[in-house]
Amino acid sequence: MQGIGSIISANASEKESRCPRIAVRDLSIRLGDFAVHAANLAVARGEYFVLLGPTGAGKTILLECIAGLYHPQKGEVLVDGVRANEVPPEQRGLGYLPQDYALFPHLDVERNIGFGMRLRRHPRAEVERRVRELAALLGITHLLHRSTLHLSGGEKQRVALARALAIEPKVLLLDEPLSALDERTREGLCVELRRLHEELGSTTVHVSHNFEETLAVADRIGIIHEGRIRQVGTPEEIFRRPNSEFVASFVRSDNILRGRARKTTRGLLVSIGELEFLAAEGGEGEVFMTVRPEDIEILKEASADHPNLRKGWVIRFMDKGALIKVEIDVGVLLVALLPRRIFRALGLCPGDTVAVSFPPEAVHVFAAT
Repeated sequence: MQGIGSIISANASEKESRCPRIAVRDLSIRLGDFAVHAANLAVARGEYFVLLGPTGAGKTILLECIAGLYHPQKGEVLVDGVRANEVPPEQRGLGYLPQDYALFPHLDVERNIGFGMRLRRHPRAEVERRVRELAALLGITHLLHRSTLHLSGGEKQRVALARALAIEPKVLLLDEPLSALDERTREGLCVELRRLHEELGSTTVHVSHNFEETLAVADRIGIIHEGRIRQVGTPEEIFRRPNSEFVASFVRSDNILRGRARKTTRGLLVSIGELEFLAAEGGEGEVFMTVRPEDIEILKEASADHPNLRKGWVIRFMDKGALIKVEIDVGVLLVALLPRRIFRALGLCPGDTVAVSFPPEAVHVFAAT
């Protein structure tokens, strides 16, 4: 027969598993010019959550409150459902990777990685085993006896990540971990971070201002601006269904138009000046309408059966590498993103008369508040 102690323990374990791994409730703090206002977040176990926003938005302060480096002036931080406001950073079971990596210059790579374990008085053999495992996992075994002063940016990032992982944290906190790296190295380490996350089953909270980086790693995203959480959702929700003009602009919707919407037998009709566009869904009244630039088709010849068909002329285009950004005046300015192959096939030049088309399903409408 199962004892009462084991039943209580099992119930507690089940309750804990249902709790968010990290939660922030009505958290507010001000530090000089930086502030967070009444922030609420919940990060599930095993989730890769990215806090995304422009410089000065309050991302790092919020992460440092979770880490325990600052105490919120209002609200609370919970780890596994337990209030952690008064718990010292080293007792929260969190691994923290600061923006500058904060490697110890007087220690070699091996001793940097094992520092946290030695501080917690783990047996020497256990420290050595864990350091070797992480070095192999991150491909830095050949660096173990090298000084941290002679590492590249990507190598430093891997060493700092190994040090954060060495203590087997409940949550890994990453503060702009890739901001100092070149684009090629950043792309490679995004793949590495996602692989590590999936292999280790860890919970990760990652601060970033880079949308491409975020899309490469995130399960969910929280958009923060001027110290306030503006929207939380999956990459698809944030990317395709922004809830405000700021979020739409930040995720590069490009085509953000203000108008008035009304429901008709054809669907939701959005009037912008003398133009009307059909949307699949949305509310009535004063609204913003967005269309992703990659959803806009440019046509040299078009028939009336193309949805949301408008004629105009090419204003200019900008080379974006694999893609070409094209601006078209159809009575309002619309921006399209074309693969280089399609752009060449169309043979577009500034001043050319063209038509644009996009499906109603590509139109996202939200209230103009």
